[in-house]
Amino acid sequence: MRVDVLGPLRVVAADGAPVEVRGKRLRWLLIRLAVEPGSVVAPERLIADLWPDEPPVDGAAALQSLVSRLRRVLGAAVVSSHASGYRLEASTDVEEFTRTRDAALWRGAAFEDAPFAVDEAVRLALLRDDLAGLEALAAAHPLREDVQARLMLALNAAGRRSDALAVFARVRSALADELGVDPGEALAAAHLAVLRDRVARGNLPAAVGSFVGRDGDLAVLAELVRHNRLVTLTGFGGVGKTRLALTHASTLPQAWFVELDSAADPLAALDTALGPNPLAAPMFSRLRASLVVLDNCEHVVDAAAALCVRLLAEAPDARVLATSREPLGIPGEVVHAVAPLDLDHAVRLFSARVGTAFDADVVRRVCAALDGIPLALELAAARARSLSAAQLESRVDSRLRLLDRGARTGPVRHRTLRAVIDWSWELLDDAERALLARLAVFVGGATAEAVHEVCGAGDLWDTEDLLAALVEKSLVVRAGERYRLLETVREYALEQNAADPARHAAYYVALAERHEPLLRGAGQLEALKVFDAERANLDAAMAWAVRDDLATARRMMAARTWHWLVMTKRFEEIHRWALQIPADPLSEAVAAFGTADVITALRRLWEEDLTTAVCALMLTSGHVWGDADLGERLGALAERMERSPDGWMRAFSALVRGLVAGEFSEGAAPRAEAQYRLALDGFRAAGDRWAVVFCLSCLVMVLINRGAFAEGFQAVSEARQVAAELGEPESMLVPMSVLVQAARLKIRTGDLAGARDDLARVPWSPSDLDRGRIAQAHGEIAYWSGDFEDAVRLYRQALDATVDSPASQFRANVHAGLGLALTRLGHLDAAGEEHGKAREAISRSADGPARATVLEWYADWLLAQGDPGGAGGALDEAERLRGGPSGDPAVVQLRDRVRAEVGVDR
Repeated sequence: MRVDVLGPLRVVAADGAPVEVRGKRLRWLLIRLAVEPGSVVAPERLIADLWPDEPPVDGAAALQSLVSRLRRVLGAAVVSSHASGYRLEASTDVEEFTRTRDAALWRGAAFEDAPFAVDEAVRLALLRDDLAGLEALAAAHPLREDVQARLMLALNAAGRRSDALAVFARVRSALADELGVDPGEALAAAHLAVLRDRVARGNLPAAVGSFVGRDGDLAVLAELVRHNRLVTLTGFGGVGKTRLALTHASTLPQAWFVELDSAADPLAALDTALGPNPLAAPMFSRLRASLVVLDNCEHVVDAAAALCVRLLAEAPDARVLATSREPLGIPGEVVHAVAPLDLDHAVRLFSARVGTAFDADVVRRVCAALDGIPLALELAAARARSLSAAQLESRVDSRLRLLDRGARTGPVRHRTLRAVIDWSWELLDDAERALLARLAVFVGGATAEAVHEVCGAGDLWDTEDLLAALVEKSLVVRAGERYRLLETVREYALEQNAADPARHAAYYVALAERHEPLLRGAGQLEALKVFDAERANLDAAMAWAVRDDLATARRMMAARTWHWLVMTKRFEEIHRWALQIPADPLSEAVAAFGTADVITALRRLWEEDLTTAVCALMLTSGHVWGDADLGERLGALAERMERSPDGWMRAFSALVRGLVAGEFSEGAAPRAEAQYRLALDGFRAAGDRWAVVFCLSCLVMVLINRGAFAEGFQAVSEARQVAAELGEPESMLVPMSVLVQAARLKIRTGDLAGARDDLARVPWSPSDLDRGRIAQAHGEIAYWSGDFEDAVRLYRQALDATVDSPASQFRANVHAGLGLALTRLGHLDAAGEEHGKAREAISRSADGPARATVLEWYADWLLAQGDPGGAGGALDEAERLRGGPSGDPAVVQLRDRVRAEVGVDR
């Protein structure tokens, strides 16, 4: 059954048939029960409201008789009896309107002017924003001061201040004339509020200081609040949730700020925030279409959630913006996680507080160390008033001790950085605290599986549940499948002394050993992702092992060398670790990397397992190529690899044979090319992209030497395409060499601008030899551009970069190029000295093509000296060493010039 009272009383049975209720007092009884739908109304209140002037002698009997009559009309079940009174068991339009604010439910004046329903009629008129209805109620009850007061405030809120004051004047006169009294407290308060224009539109505190770096968050928040009634801002303490909420709230016409810092009862805190209520209006009806900011909900999260449920139900035009370190977890909630400031905005905020006294680089390092947390930046800026930039930076790793004082008037939980985390720590249960403390062992985050293996108890699901709880409480940050601690939280967690570095190291050395073989096959991309993602953890595990477990350190060294040295070219990193691991052949060889002692150190590795032997080979790559003894050892290594059942090893055997033919032999360039192509087929079949690119790079050198430039460009194009699949090709050894090879091809074909573009894409390298090669390539561009003086400068720069390098072949080539440029400048004596140095440096090399290049540029100097015969002889010897004539256009032109000179002599 349905009872409608928003207009003339109307009763509709369940089948849709109208039900007529006759008699004023019977109708009043039904209306009175409908005023409080779903609630039990006490008999005393019913009697007082139904017989306001002359109650019956036996009120209880009269009421019972009236209820019986109503039941006969509506059905016995519609009015239920309870120990404390009666309740209407029917739906009402009052309930529906309170829930939906549907104005179409109104058919006229509510409650048929029943005197006991005036307060409810006023409430509904206010909810409906129905000024006309409120004015009608006021006219019907001219001496009801509470009704008149509410009308005054409503008129003032609608911009009709003069009408509001006129209401007061009229009612004051009526009270004096008819009752001989002055206005009461409620009416006087309303009058004063109108005079002072104090219509409460909120209680937002004024902003203090600038608001930096949240434009994106503000835009997102505005959309979320516009389309959702409950939005919760979550994030680590001090990240700026409250400031973001208040900044958004300040853009709205009406907003209330409810602080829950020390409140045990959020409902009472809301009542306090709303301020004096002289008109005794229901709390939620006072909110109207306002935004309620519930700040700091996490410590009373259940009570705050209950308040939101009730508020959203009873104030359907209001919206809630909550701030909490964890979500409220109720239906309809939309969560927006507030992240720390990015580095640029963190720098802006810190600089705005400290001015320009600090060096910009120091400021960036300090802001990065403080995780971009606004509160931490504010506290650090306060300390900067008494510390120099150097002092602040030196202490920033001890954040909790450094930032131990804040504003005296701020919330206790925000006065120090430690207090921020203490507040969250106290909200955790024992299991959450235990896991958080153990998480400090990770550096740079970890997967759930890693967390479980290193820190967990129970099964993986238990660990995942605890991680989820810590993420919700803003103490753990989740990014994709990884979980990490802010450095501030990690420092706090480390203080709990629960981390297990031995368990951490055991997990990560096993992880490295499991993925290391995958670097040379179809699983290469996934293995690279693992090594890159876990780099910080692998370093931390290795640092612990170097101090406490050398056996694990040696295992880690072996498992990481291929990734370090070959695939990511982290020479300085691997060298630093190698120096800390004694009595380990691989570490000793790595420590000697880049020096003439490397061959001696490597001899101990040749008889190790093949993977270690391959690492040893790569340690020598480009540094001591051409050494005859090394060539013999490479040949023996190739034979061992050829017998391996592993396809990758057999492909590498062909690559080594190609290297022996191309760089340790005379006249074997065709054999080298054939072996490189054979190796390429094997690496493609194995799925090793890195090896494909490395092999193509070797092949390009052969193709350049024989002048097969079209094939060279094709090989470079394939190498670039495959290298791009590796993710970050410029950070890897082989793709960098491909860029240099591409530049050399373009130099040979006259595309000097294209060569410059390729070299511009080559990143800085910590390797002296790499920097020398880049300078040499730029020298070649300068030479072929006709800028011989710049070529001389760049060639000398290449020599300076490799002054301590054992790479004699490279230096020989640079000396020869320098001699070539000096010859063009007419400095023949100086050029002769450089050619002499080149021939001396290459004299002990078994690399035929390298020796041929030196002889070809020496022939140029001989021709300039007037010795075409000697030049011809040098070119003939170069052709023998190369295994055929050079296809380099410059060498072809030189041979033509020599032939012309010899012909003239004859």
